[in-house]
Amino acid sequence: MNEVNKATRPAQKVRESSIGWMIKVLCTTLDAEMDEELKRLDLIQGQFAVLMTLLEEEGLTQAEIGKKILMPGYATTRNIDALEEKQLVERRKSEQSRRSHCIHLTSKGRSLAPKLFGIVRGVNERLMSSLEPSEQAQLAAILEKLVHAKLGR
Repeated sequence: MNEVNKATRPAQKVRESSIGWMIKVLCTTLDAEMDEELKRLDLIQGQFAVLMTLLEEEGLTQAEIGKKILMPGYATTRNIDALEEKQLVERRKSEQSRRSHCIHLTSKGRSLAPKLFGIVRGVNERLMSSLEPSEQAQLAAILEKLVHAKLGR
């Protein structure tokens, strides 16, 4: 084995056993799968995140939506603009502040809920299909714990 291979092998082992690298691989493949699924509905992931947030709670301001989905303000605005253009959401003047608007689903936007839920369910099922049910539950619990710790909840 030459010197380059001797150095490469441990580096490869470190990279491939890195939790961050493994999560990145999963995120990249999940993103690609979500993109493909959402393309059929003429949506992108940012728009999907806004719609899912509004399905949880309508009447949020743009800032509240962005905060919930960890999206910067400019991106939140751009995604809401696109959804409004597609007639999936509408802006209504806030009763609390004349300067802000609350975002609401239209009936067309609300009717997408079953399809969006189906996409999430399908992508998750395909991701977890190589795990036993007990392993799936364990992984979900561990990920939830990590996310809550990172978000300070």
